[in-house]
Amino acid sequence: MVEFAVVVPVLFALLFSIIQFGIAYNRVQALHAAAREGARTAALSTSSSADINARVTSALGGVTFDTPPSVSITPGSNNPCEDRQGESVRVELSAPYTIELPLLFSQTITLEGHGEFRCEA
Repeated sequence: MVEFAVVVPVLFALLFSIIQFGIAYNRVQALHAAAREGARTAALSTSSSADINARVTSALGGVTFDTPPSVSITPGSNNPCEDRQGESVRVELSAPYTIELPLLFSQTITLEGHGEFRCEA
């Protein structure tokens, strides 16, 4: 029984670490997918920043964050691909995420995702 009492806390810490890593990885993948969708929308010469933000928000529909992800569009104009056919447009997302391991520690990290497409006519 003594061995069990020594091993169980380590096993629970390992289990919770694996779960937290899985959740963080899922959210990073969601940020990458949403950034790709935003960049895909941004690649159209008629799309505006509002269209891009709406598409990113829509793509993140099932994923929750403590605060909404920040969206950065490069080049930073209202219509990023207007008169820029063949050049690149990049959408970057970042969101804070708190890793919590019960009774051990809690740390906030920044998760990031990005997408890049060529501007179309």
